[in-house]
Amino acid sequence: MRSTALLLRELRLLTVPSHAAGLRVDRFVLAQVSIPPPLLFKLLRKRAIAQVGAEGKSMRMQGSDRVHEGMRIHIPNDLVTSGSDQEIGGKPVHSESTALVKRRQDFVKHRLPMLFENDALAVLQKPTGLSCQGGTGVKYSVDQMLADLDASEATGFRLVHRLDRDTTGALVVARSRLAAAALTAAFRDRAVSKRYIALLQGIPEDSHGTISRPLINTGMMTCVLSPTDDERRAELAKPAVTKYRVLRTGKLGQQDVSIVELDILTGRKHQIRAHCAQVLNCPVFGDHKYTSTECIKTTGDAMYLHLFQITVPVSNDNICQLSLDS
Repeated sequence: MRSTALLLRELRLLTVPSHAAGLRVDRFVLAQVSIPPPLLFKLLRKRAIAQVGAEGKSMRMQGSDRVHEGMRIHIPNDLVTSGSDQEIGGKPVHSESTALVKRRQDFVKHRLPMLFENDALAVLQKPTGLSCQGGTGVKYSVDQMLADLDASEATGFRLVHRLDRDTTGALVVARSRLAAAALTAAFRDRAVSKRYIALLQGIPEDSHGTISRPLINTGMMTCVLSPTDDERRAELAKPAVTKYRVLRTGKLGQQDVSIVELDILTGRKHQIRAHCAQVLNCPVFGDHKYTSTECIKTTGDAMYLHLFQITVPVSNDNICQLSLDS
C-alpha cells in the first residue's frame, strides 16, 4: 500500500476563494489548471481530483457540484497551472492540450449545431440519444460537451433548461452567470414559449384541445393523477397543462398515426409523453417507456418528439423567436 507521505507529495491542494464560491467544480478546476475537460472528468471519477474532508478523507465530486469558500480540493501535482509554460516529461503541455481541445470542439460543433448566438445566450440543435446532464450510465452529455466548447467563467456555456434524452430540437444555453440566472427565471416564470411537434401512435378523439391533468413524478416515470389515487399521492401531484392540435392523420403500415403540434404551459418532467400516452391514449411514436402493451412498439431508438419553435425574452423590449424545420 502506498504511504500517506507519498500520496501527499503527489497531490497539491486548491482552496476555493470567496469570489469563486458557487461555481461548478469543473469550471473552477479548469480555471486553475491546464487540462482537457474529458481528462478532468476521468480524474474526478477516479478521485484523483476530489474534495478533502474535515479528517483529510478524499470525497468524490462531480463536475456539476458547486464549490464554496474555503473548500479544499486536491489535484495531481503534475497538472500545470493555467497560464504556465511548464513542461511534463519534456513535452509542452499547452500544445498537446490545445490540439486535443480543438478536436473535441470540432466534434461538439458538429453534434450540436449552433442556430443562434449573442452575448447572452446561444440556441443549439440537440440530436436524439444525447442526455443533457451526466448521471449513472451516461458516458457523454450536453453539459460535458459545452465544457469542451468553452469552459471559461466569463463566456462558458450554461444549461438553463433540459430536453429528454431522445427528444430533439432547440436547446437554449446561457453565455454568463448573469444570463443564466435571468434565463432560468424566465423558464421558471413561463416567459419562454416552447412548441413541439410529435408523431403519435393513434389519432386523438378531438382534433384539438387542452389537457389539464396533474402529474406525479415517481422517480421511474411520470404518471397522470387518477381520481382513485389516495391523498398522499394527490399531495405529490403538480399541475400540468398541455395544448394540442392535430395537423394530419394517416397510416404507417397498419398503424393509425397523427402529426400533432403541442404547446406546454407548464414544464413537468415527461409532460408531453405522459399526457399523450395516458390521457389521449396516443403515445409518442418510438417512446418505449410510455407505450402500453396495446400499442405497437417501434424498432430502433428514435422518438418522434421535436421542439421546433422557442421564443425567449432577450431584454425588456425584445424577444428571440427561433423556428426549426420539423
